[in-house]
Amino acid sequence: MVVRILLSLLILPCTSSLLAQSGRTVVAGRKTTMVNVIAKRVADPSRPRPLLGSKLNKDEPDPVVTKQELSLFDGGISQKIEAFSPDPSPARIVIVMDNSATLQADVKKLAAVPAAFAPEIYEGDKVMVIGFDLKPEVITEFTDDPKELQGTLSLLRKSDAPKMLDALNVVMEDVLRPAVQFSKRIIVYIGDGLDRGSTVKFDTMLATLQNENVTFYAIQVRDRTRGALRKDGPKPVDALQQLTTGTGGKIYPFEGDVKQAVKDICDELRNDRYQLTYFPEGVNPINKRFILLTTSDQGVSLRYKAYHPPQ
Repeated sequence: MVVRILLSLLILPCTSSLLAQSGRTVVAGRKTTMVNVIAKRVADPSRPRPLLGSKLNKDEPDPVVTKQELSLFDGGISQKIEAFSPDPSPARIVIVMDNSATLQADVKKLAAVPAAFAPEIYEGDKVMVIGFDLKPEVITEFTDDPKELQGTLSLLRKSDAPKMLDALNVVMEDVLRPAVQFSKRIIVYIGDGLDRGSTVKFDTMLATLQNENVTFYAIQVRDRTRGALRKDGPKPVDALQQLTTGTGGKIYPFEGDVKQAVKDICDELRNDRYQLTYFPEGVNPINKRFILLTTSDQGVSLRYKAYHPPQ
């Protein structure tokens, strides 16, 4: 009995630490929930535009968004925001590239995406590159070395079929879940969203990303199925839409300016990323709970994951 008590005392602090890092802290019997938020001040349409050549107005609002400007609802129930603050911590970014045979994308342009991260990542950030077809393969381990990020072309071969969900599951289980100490865990997916034959189901994968507070960005390639219905999951375009909006990410077109897309992602992670924490009150964790974060300030835009999946 004494041994069991001692083991319990040793295990409890470790468990509490892991829960805190994944956004589910237990404090004095209460469970803290963390939500990553992209918050930025944009041009308020109700404010008059400054004249050309005028200097910055000293009366302009502070670019930092505060919790006093926000209202939070979890499952339709108003919640008290305990903290809302910028997150300056380093990011762990995993680039997941569709390396399958029929993807409608030039290999050289695919390889240009990891290379575009080299000049854009910030101090402390690390990027990993993984390609997948029937199975995922590490192309570049976590690095901030520009030469390694610029040397992926020779490892892209475009073969077989895309098991996208199985690849994402491996990324979560073997790469990002062990990196739970980092609040900024990011997937940047490059492909059209097609999955063929994965054992992992789409809803399961989306719930895993949401539970782990991993943000999913997509650089979207043209849909090779041309919108065909899928019997075992959403259409590719719908899959990427659900993965990005469901986790607070964003879609960029592959046919557009890829370098600008990468710059926007990195700048957003460094300058506009916030952590919101609260103690959920009056909610039922076994239900899917939609999150609503609002502000009366028309000059503030907010983006965050769509809901908490059922527990």
